[in-house]
Amino acid sequence: MKSQRIWKYILVVLAISVALGILIHFENIISNLLPESGVSQTGRRHNITDTGLDVFISSMVAFITFMINYFLLRPFDRNIRLSLRRILISATMTIVSVTILSDLLFSLRHLGGTGFNPGHFRLLYTFRDLFMAIVVITGVYFIKTISLKQAVEIENERLRNENILSQFESLKNQVSPHFLFNSLTALRELISQDPEKAQNYVIHLSSVMRYTIQNNESLTKSLKDELQLADSYMFLAKIRYGNNLKLVSKIDTTYNYHLLPPLAIQTLIENAIKHNEISKRNPLEIRIETTDKPSLKVINTLKEKHSPEPGTGSGLMNISRQYSILTGMDISIHKNHEVFLVELPLIKPDRNESHDSRR
Repeated sequence: MKSQRIWKYILVVLAISVALGILIHFENIISNLLPESGVSQTGRRHNITDTGLDVFISSMVAFITFMINYFLLRPFDRNIRLSLRRILISATMTIVSVTILSDLLFSLRHLGGTGFNPGHFRLLYTFRDLFMAIVVITGVYFIKTISLKQAVEIENERLRNENILSQFESLKNQVSPHFLFNSLTALRELISQDPEKAQNYVIHLSSVMRYTIQNNESLTKSLKDELQLADSYMFLAKIRYGNNLKLVSKIDTTYNYHLLPPLAIQTLIENAIKHNEISKRNPLEIRIETTDKPSLKVINTLKEKHSPEPGTGSGLMNISRQYSILTGMDISIHKNHEVFLVELPLIKPDRNESHDSRR
């Protein structure tokens, strides 16, 4: 993949270099095609061979300078940013390289020539060197900008795919026969025993299903929305486990509109319920709390089942990959004999995201 990018860069800058050589010596090319147009500004008439050599030298100088800038600006490395210092170094090296190469090669080219005015030659080519340097720097900067934009688009697409896979797994678990059987069984019992709670059960179940289905295009969701989903999911789970399952939240509302990947909290709650024994003897407590970093801690008491429910084991991995793509950060996981803790960084929203979330 890297070698393909390098070859693409070489082909693109080669085409630009040739076009630049033709543009610089366009007057001489025209004078060869239209001899009656007279001599060139250098004070002598160029024949086709002379003009061809001039175009070749200018193209070669431009190409070499493009390659020097490849190693200075690293256009395909998204970790290398275009800082002012790097740009100034690149501009200086470009001007120096173009000047030295042009003076050297064109001096050799005109060595022994007649009817040639060195002073006029140097002044003319100083402007041409400056023009070439500007084109090279602009060209490399443009290539790097396009490359960074494409890298961001690829990362966003990868993140969307990760979200879709995560949501698909969650939705698959929710609509699986086992999940539906438990939900309908609980609902049937509630209808006869507690009709009001049965209505709440249907509301929370539809809320969980709707949230999962409608958010497959979202890269992030607000903490407030994720906590509301967690409350609905816990309501359903507590119908099955009763007081043996407990959720404790300690949330600083300052962070309500900070962001995290969709379904992240629900995934951690599912994992806790799936892998731990839940009984009167060993109740399961899940604590959700914010920190000043800012981050969100999801902590559950630990009493692992001897035979845990089957699963893909991809929940934590998916969350970790999403954070890596979104922020370059990672989640933190700690485990001891008593608790299992996952700490999720909270992503600070910009003003527009914060405003949209409140609506």
